[in-house]
Amino acid sequence: MPPLLYLSNENLCLLEGNKNITVPCQSVEQYKKNLVEIQQRKEWKTKGTGAQFMGAYTQQDEADLRYIFPTDAVITSDQKMIYSACLQEGTAIHIKSLTDLQEAEGLVLRKNDFVVQDIAYDESKRRLALSVNTQGLERHICILPLDANRTQYLTEGDCQDSNPMFDPRDSMQLYYDSCGLAYAEHGIAYGPREICHLDMGTGDLTTVVADPKFDFFKPKMDHLGNLYFLKRPYSREGQRNSPLTSLKDIIFAPFKIIRAMVGWLDFFTQRYTGESLKTTSGNNPAKAQQKSEEELFVEGNLIKAQQNLERNKSAGEKYPGMIPNSWELVKMTPSGDMSTLKKGVMSFALKDGSIFYSNGKYLVEITADQNEKLLVETKLISKIIC
Repeated sequence: MPPLLYLSNENLCLLEGNKNITVPCQSVEQYKKNLVEIQQRKEWKTKGTGAQFMGAYTQQDEADLRYIFPTDAVITSDQKMIYSACLQEGTAIHIKSLTDLQEAEGLVLRKNDFVVQDIAYDESKRRLALSVNTQGLERHICILPLDANRTQYLTEGDCQDSNPMFDPRDSMQLYYDSCGLAYAEHGIAYGPREICHLDMGTGDLTTVVADPKFDFFKPKMDHLGNLYFLKRPYSREGQRNSPLTSLKDIIFAPFKIIRAMVGWLDFFTQRYTGESLKTTSGNNPAKAQQKSEEELFVEGNLIKAQQNLERNKSAGEKYPGMIPNSWELVKMTPSGDMSTLKKGVMSFALKDGSIFYSNGKYLVEITADQNEKLLVETKLISKIIC
């Protein structure tokens, strides 16, 4: 089996044969190291007996290392990997060897004004298609040649365009999924996702698959022109600031004010005594962890992970996962005929006649003769790259 990469829990992993390796990402590691060093240089102002004597002692939080992780990757024909990383509000794209993971990486792009979410690679023209967050919640597709530090935007508007893919038969044809954004008094509404086709030669844009009752996303195409994608019921669970949410904010406003006052008193006490008013008692952390594992947001949708797992086990699935059966892997032929290949799919990839898929618990290969082969057990694989 050729090298296979996957993203799981904000880590980029390499599966080669029976070996499963976490891939070191230089841009991510260096950025985290820089944040920690900056904080350590400032600690003398707020720690130690001198800071206590001057009344400047505070309980210093650890460096905020959230929002620093790899977001996507592609594999080139010469066994190199090009990956993108979220660096808080900026992004980096690096290229590195897959045969020697410790070899120094090459920088492709470093930007502070957008974050790359998805990438696709055009081997024939040595260019990338990027899905990038530009301003607010908008996400658009742009093209980045590997030999030039410049981007050309292909899409625009109040929408989220994600998961670009070059047609393997003609790289001037680009597919991606998209949903509209509606800005209202009570927040933002997300429309159902649909799959679009853009002819980069003529500029013609068409909708390939759409239905107001469903999301269609993560398109892939094989060399025969068959289009594969995920289908799930359209949900408004991920939408923000509904009227009900606004009403809750009003009701709970007094409690939030009290919490803020307690926090201010705690800060004052820590500053002059070095101790916190807050105790270690409270909710059982084991119960909180159990709930977080049971209810998860996946692709912006709330899923009952444990409930789905038990249901899939009861259905007699060979490798039961956490994703509901309403999430389907669909194949559409060039003539437009659609068929469901697998249910309960979170992500997938195509390679040499095989389909690789994740169901939130396992990474499985469906071979050309329709046999299923377990590759690795790991939770929440959001992307598979091969």
